[in-house]
Amino acid sequence: MKKTLYFVLVMLMSIMFISCKANDKIKELNENQEDKFNSKIATQTVKNYLEAISKGDINTVKRLSVESMWDKSLEFISSDINICGYNIEDSNELKDSLLVKAKVSRVSNKDSRANLDSYSIKVIKEDAEEYKISDINVTTEKEAFYEDEEIRIRNKDNVKTNLLIDKSGIPQYGFSKNDKGSMMKISIPKTNFGVIAFSFSGDRIAVSTYDKDSFVAIIKLDESLMVQGGSSSEETGGANGGSKGSSRVKVRETPVGKEITSLDILKDTMIKNLCFSLDEKYFMTQYEVKDKGMGVRVYDVDKGNLLNIDLEKEFPIEEFNVTFYSFDKDGMIFDVSAKEGKDREKQGRWKIELKDMKLTKM
Repeated sequence: MKKTLYFVLVMLMSIMFISCKANDKIKELNENQEDKFNSKIATQTVKNYLEAISKGDINTVKRLSVESMWDKSLEFISSDINICGYNIEDSNELKDSLLVKAKVSRVSNKDSRANLDSYSIKVIKEDAEEYKISDINVTTEKEAFYEDEEIRIRNKDNVKTNLLIDKSGIPQYGFSKNDKGSMMKISIPKTNFGVIAFSFSGDRIAVSTYDKDSFVAIIKLDESLMVQGGSSSEETGGANGGSKGSSRVKVRETPVGKEITSLDILKDTMIKNLCFSLDEKYFMTQYEVKDKGMGVRVYDVDKGNLLNIDLEKEFPIEEFNVTFYSFDKDGMIFDVSAKEGKDREKQGRWKIELKDMKLTKM
C-alpha cells in the first residue's frame, strides 16, 4: 500500500514538473514571439505613413516616424503635387527591420504635372510595440509636365524630354458617357490641358483637357521611343538653295504616346483628380460640377466603360458630395457627405468591391 502511494506521489510530482516546464516553454515562446519583428505590422505602418502624407496629416507622419525623420518628412508634404495613390511592390525583411519598396503616383490639381516615384522605406521596431519609419529614399521614375502647348515627359534623370501629346493628338470628337446609346458625337474640349496622372507601372498616363466641359483619356506609352530621347528641330532653307529669303520649318517630333483611349466628356465640369487602381484595371476621375458639388466616376481601363455601379444615381450630386479616398487591393474607397437638409443616413465612408462589383458602407 505504501509503495503504491509512493508511486502515485512520484507520478503526480513528475506530471507537475513537466507541466511547469511546458508552461515556462510556452511563456518563453510567447515572449520571443512578442520580441520578433512583425513584417505585417511594419508593412501596415508604411501604408499608414503614405496615406498620412497624401492627406497632409503631419501629426500622423510624425507619430509614425523616428524623431530624426521629422524635418525630412515635412519635405514630402507639398501642396503643389500630392500623392493620389501608392502601390506596395516588394519588401525585404532584415534582422530587425523591413525595407519596403513602393511606387507612388503624384498629381497636381493646379496645373498639368505628374510624377511617378519609387520609394524605398525602412521600418524599425523602436520598442516592444511601436514600429516606425527610420529612413526614406525616393527616385523619380517618370515626370510629365505642360510646356509650350504640349505635354512632355522625362524618363528618370534624363536631360532630354519627349513629346507625350499635343493638342493635335487629342481626338476632335467623342461621346459623353451620359449618352448611353452613343447617339451624338460632340466636340472634345481642348482649349487647356488639365490634370494628368501616371499608372503605377508607368506604362500608361491619364490626361485631361477642358474649357467649359472636360475630357479625359488614357495614353499607352511606347518605351522604345522614350529610350531614344526626343527633340524638336528646325531646318533652314532658302529658295533655289540660296540664303536669301531663308525660312525655318519646324520638324514635328514623334510623340511617345502609342495609342489613346477616350474615356469621357463631362459637361460643365472641372476634373480635380485622377488615379489608377493598384492592378491598373480601373481608373478614377474626381470632378466638380460648377455650383453643384463633387462627384466620382470609375472606368474599366481596357474597355473604357463606366462601372455598372452608378454612383451618380446612388448619391445624386444635388444631395451629396462624393470624394475619392484611395484604392486598396480589393476596391475603391470614397467618402460621402450629405448637403444641408439632405438625408444623412448615406453619409460616411463607402467602398466599391471591384471583384464582385458590390457597394458597401464601411
